[in-house]
Amino acid sequence: MATITDVARVAGVSKNTVSRYLNNRGYISEKTRANIQDAIDLLHYQPNQIARSLFTKRTNIIGLVIPDVVQPFFATMTSKIEDELDRHGYKMILCNTMHSSSKERKYLDMLTANKVDGIIIGSHSVDINYSDIRAPIVALDRALSDDIPIVSADHKTGGHIAAQAFIKQHCKKVEQFVGYSKVRTPSVLRHKVFAEEMRDHGIQSFTYELKLNEFEFSSYLQIADDFLQKNPDVDGIFASDLIALAMQKKALELGRKIPEELLLFGYDGSFVYQIAYPSMPTIIQPYRELAQTIVSVLLKRINGEPLESMSYILPVRSSEEE
Repeated sequence: MATITDVARVAGVSKNTVSRYLNNRGYISEKTRANIQDAIDLLHYQPNQIARSLFTKRTNIIGLVIPDVVQPFFATMTSKIEDELDRHGYKMILCNTMHSSSKERKYLDMLTANKVDGIIIGSHSVDINYSDIRAPIVALDRALSDDIPIVSADHKTGGHIAAQAFIKQHCKKVEQFVGYSKVRTPSVLRHKVFAEEMRDHGIQSFTYELKLNEFEFSSYLQIADDFLQKNPDVDGIFASDLIALAMQKKALELGRKIPEELLLFGYDGSFVYQIAYPSMPTIIQPYRELAQTIVSVLLKRINGEPLESMSYILPVRSSEEE
């Protein structure tokens, strides 16, 4: 196994210079940096992370806490965030709470005990005081606390774009499926805007509230079957992609014509809408830009740099624009 002495010898520098390079301390010319990195790559040198963290007071590890990695939005965001963290030299610990408040608490305790450099939180348990957590935090589409910055998509515009589709189709009775109301999330803005525009155009609009952390497709299929059987007069449904896909499957089984008799409009723009048949319009969230922004904000918090804002809102677009 290669040592720091081996790296110094191959690079033609001192051990102290290699150490400063590894810990990003002091000035080192670009040529010397390149020589050291070439030596590291050649020797497959692995720095002692424990010793390094003791010296730098950093672990270069970030925790990502989400409710369910199977849910398409979080699955896509996890991939994009991990990729962005890797680009900045960070490793990621994925904490999948499986909708459990107690499990989320255990994960947060574990992350702080292991002194991760920061935490990205996309879950929300109503009985946890996130301000008490001893680590830099950034929220992903969740309003955790006034002192925790949040990164989300422009849900107001998303709600408006979707509403225009139902107005254009001359729908008369629509239903939108919303998340658990006690969870504070910017996504409620899309539902508010959507309901207001339905009302302004004389379209009946109703709301179906899902249970806390209800993300399972099997549950959505049961909900879809029950809802469509009991509400044959509904001619429009606005919901997340996975729910809309479940509605499509059950509606087709019941002989409903889509979109002529039932307009389905999704939200998220994950891989789910791409497998819908017939094709289903959706609002596409800017996954890569969300990941880039949330990592950038978290790194600023870790480094003690000032933030331009406590709320970062990124633009969405309709799949019909493609």
